[in-house]
Amino acid sequence: MAITLISSSFLCLLLVYLSYGVSKERLRSKTDLGDGGDPALLRAIRAQGNLIEYAPMGLILIGLLETAQVQRELVIALAITFVVGRYMHGLMLGKIEGKNHYRFWGTVLTWLTLIIGAIVGLLKGYSLI
Repeated sequence: MAITLISSSFLCLLLVYLSYGVSKERLRSKTDLGDGGDPALLRAIRAQGNLIEYAPMGLILIGLLETAQVQRELVIALAITFVVGRYMHGLMLGKIEGKNHYRFWGTVLTWLTLIIGAIVGLLKGYSLI
């Protein structure tokens, strides 16, 4: 499960970075719990939270596709797309005022990965029954 291991490792590094951002904003705003109405802290919390919301399902799906011996190149492409999408979204959430094309495309890449991976998983799962 090398593909899943590498993907998980990249996403763990992103999670530590985003968690550090939350801690830094909590210290700056002297807010122990919640966001205290501080917009910068709220953005940091949401960047971290959004990764935590999507990463587990994406990694489970990639891991199951890899275990089910779906074409290696397809699993690699899905893993790269997912990780890049999560980095684009997580690193750019709240960093650009107005329309944020990085965040938009990060979301699109994430959703495409999940949709394509789910369809491939359904087809592969059905063929294994």
